[in-house]
Amino acid sequence: MQAIRRFLLREHNLVFLFCMAVMTGPAIAILFAFDLSQTKDCYTYLGLAQFDFDQSPVRRFRVIIPFAAAALNKVFGGIFSKLAPSYFRGDFGLPFSFFVINISLMSYYGVLIYRYCKAYGLPTVISILGLLVMLTCRYTSYTAALPMVDSLFCVVVAMVLLGIKEQHAAMLITAIFLGPFAKEAFIFIAPLIFFYSHIDKRKLIAYFLLSGILVFTYRYVYERYAPAQVVDGLRADLYHFYLIPTYAKTLLSGMGLYKMASNLFVWLAVPVAAYVFIPGYLKAAAKRVEGIWLWFMASVVLQMVLSGSLERMFYISMPVLCLWVAATANELKKQYAGREK
Repeated sequence: MQAIRRFLLREHNLVFLFCMAVMTGPAIAILFAFDLSQTKDCYTYLGLAQFDFDQSPVRRFRVIIPFAAAALNKVFGGIFSKLAPSYFRGDFGLPFSFFVINISLMSYYGVLIYRYCKAYGLPTVISILGLLVMLTCRYTSYTAALPMVDSLFCVVVAMVLLGIKEQHAAMLITAIFLGPFAKEAFIFIAPLIFFYSHIDKRKLIAYFLLSGILVFTYRYVYERYAPAQVVDGLRADLYHFYLIPTYAKTLLSGMGLYKMASNLFVWLAVPVAAYVFIPGYLKAAAKRVEGIWLWFMASVVLQMVLSGSLERMFYISMPVLCLWVAATANELKKQYAGREK
């Protein structure tokens, strides 16, 4: 009993449970009410979980979460089905299995964001405030609730940023091998590891080479034995580059800016307050910007103009956005404390 208590009262485990507690209500409400048949992504991943590989040439390679959901549903599907609301259409066991896996991954994502804020020397309360930026974002609830795979990619991105900051080799190596299977967009995040991590470059070349061999072998075998597609996966991925001019116009429009801001909404009040109440805030904030953040945000923007789903791709930057809001709140706290004295 004492061992269980010590385990539950560990700092990061408490943060994990806090994240799960905050997300569960909104996420389960979305799962209950959402029409899964209307979303192509959900259709693809539910199909993969049922071992139907005749899916989108872009998404059909992302099988880790669908297969995990299928295994969970195999064991607990009968129990999960009894939890379905009366108005839910179709089988509930498999979507709920996705929910269990995704909300667990998103809770771990929250732990990584909390640790990322703490790694920059922010107090615990301020780090939790930064974490709340992610927990209260509308896309967090969707990512945790629906049969999709964005949660795993979010975890990988956070592992890269935190691993570089903490010089955590195991975390970075895990990201190198897991990232390409989580989502093809990892190719835009991978250079951060190579140029900013503490790991010897020769070792990194070997890790990336081995990871690449595994990924391309997997994709080759997959396309050889899965149902044939008119367009193969690589060509489908490259096609997105032709859409950059169209999506770039949307990004620079008023609607595009609104979609990005929608990831923060009320939390934008924190930097606005800092701009109003802290003299020289913008100059001081600009001096603290690290090169890795600029590269990372550039990679996020590139994914945005490749995907067209601006707000969903901008969500990838959440660890840095949480740190920004938390660090700004900490500066406001110092300013207020200074006036009190």
